[in-house]
Amino acid sequence: MPALAALDVRLELTDIVNSADLDMLAAAMTEPLDLLVINAGIKEPAPWDHIDEAGIGHLFLTNALAPIRLAEALLPRMAPGGTIAFMSSRMGSVELTTADNLAMYRASKAALNSLTRGFAARLPAPHPVLTLHPGWVRTDMGGPGADLDVQTSVRGLVQVILAHRDKPGSHFLDYSGAVLPW
Repeated sequence: MPALAALDVRLELTDIVNSADLDMLAAAMTEPLDLLVINAGIKEPAPWDHIDEAGIGHLFLTNALAPIRLAEALLPRMAPGGTIAFMSSRMGSVELTTADNLAMYRASKAALNSLTRGFAARLPAPHPVLTLHPGWVRTDMGGPGADLDVQTSVRGLVQVILAHRDKPGSHFLDYSGAVLPW
């Protein structure tokens, strides 16, 4: 995979739950965006019934609402037909839920999945809107026992994004290109 320096890539880090930060980021973006990838996620620090209301609120704000707010803020910067991708999780698939572990994380990603579909439906012009599952990746969040290394996940996600750049509408896909049930 080519180095990021060789590509026309802009990487921005922001506090996604801070509205002022989102406004500053949107104001700083002046070039049209062909691709916007929004990656935000935290998991609950304890079983769902041991998290206080503020913790649950922060989890849902970070994982579901703030990514949509960021996409809305940057929508005027999107090039015609540009791709908007949200990092989600197959754990957010209601149909695939068969366990109760990380219940609030699952619920927050299910909320994100629902919100991405609504976001795609109300766009004033057609864009591919991808809701992506990167796989279970060996990161701080995924842990050392996860199935995939970062490089495998990223290579797959890049291929999925490239394969769907001319397919407007809402798509829920994993890093291998498999369609996931909402």
